[in-house]
Amino acid sequence: MTNMEKLDKIDKKILLELDTNARKSFSLIGKNIGIGKNNVQYRVNRLVKLGIIKKFVVQLSLARLGLFLGKIFLQLSGYTKDEEKKIYEYLLKDKRVSWIAKCEGRWDLMIGAYAKDINQFLEIKKNLLKKFERYVASYDIIFLGEGHTSQRTYLLEKKEPSKKVKKFMGKSEEEISKLDKKILKYITNNARFNYTEIAEKFKMNVKTAQKKIKSLEEKGVIRGYVTFLDPKKIGYNFFKLCIYLKSQNKLEEFIDYCLQIPNVIHVIESLGPWEVELEIETENLDDFYELTHKIRNEHSKMIKKTESVIISEEVKLDFFPAWF
Repeated sequence: MTNMEKLDKIDKKILLELDTNARKSFSLIGKNIGIGKNNVQYRVNRLVKLGIIKKFVVQLSLARLGLFLGKIFLQLSGYTKDEEKKIYEYLLKDKRVSWIAKCEGRWDLMIGAYAKDINQFLEIKKNLLKKFERYVASYDIIFLGEGHTSQRTYLLEKKEPSKKVKKFMGKSEEEISKLDKKILKYITNNARFNYTEIAEKFKMNVKTAQKKIKSLEEKGVIRGYVTFLDPKKIGYNFFKLCIYLKSQNKLEEFIDYCLQIPNVIHVIESLGPWEVELEIETENLDDFYELTHKIRNEHSKMIKKTESVIISEEVKLDFFPAWF
């Protein structure tokens, strides 16, 4: 695999420490894994420089912000390289589009967009199809219900993973001020922010900045702080497995089961053609297919069918809508 970087055991331990708590201090990480603070800081900076760590992200509750995430999975055909480039240029310019992924398998292109209501999302879909419908062979629309984030315990090949799971939707909208929105926009892609920076940026004292963040956490607007990696940099591929269910009677048990699989990093409850999406990182296709077959076989009474896709490149990945 090209551009693959070697990680030693200490690097992997650091990544696991940061995985579901991106704000964990270098001192605490060092204490937990038995090395000095400066060594941790050096290694984290190196992992960022190598592109293994893509960003530290503030995990927000969309529902608390009065938003939902809609996704369109597209199968494309009959386009040239130049025409493909125009599609991506169009999507990158659209501030409403927060996620763009190139993929191989059932679909060729996936996009995601935050919206306040269904009409706003439909407008995005209509505009896209009006401009490029001659290249769209078929498409599926899916809405995110609840999401669960889990640790990458595969990094250390733990046999009995103990996973910290976070739900990130929330239940109902919270009233937040324009200043709160500005602060969220400022920190979303920089979860290792310091309060002094916030205070200086928004002309407040440090204690006020701390209170602002704490209040957003208590309201459930901020659900956590996670670290996004580039799996290709460490020799892993990124897959989605879409699961169509026969029955939802034991859905919670099934989600818990999936979250205990070391290579499953996200479980998404969906509203659309399928009910569950798994985001999975494995070293090769054989490992992915083996895992897929295991899930299907062990839950054959519950699963109707599955469809899989490999994410070859995430062209855009924003965690706060630019228009909001």
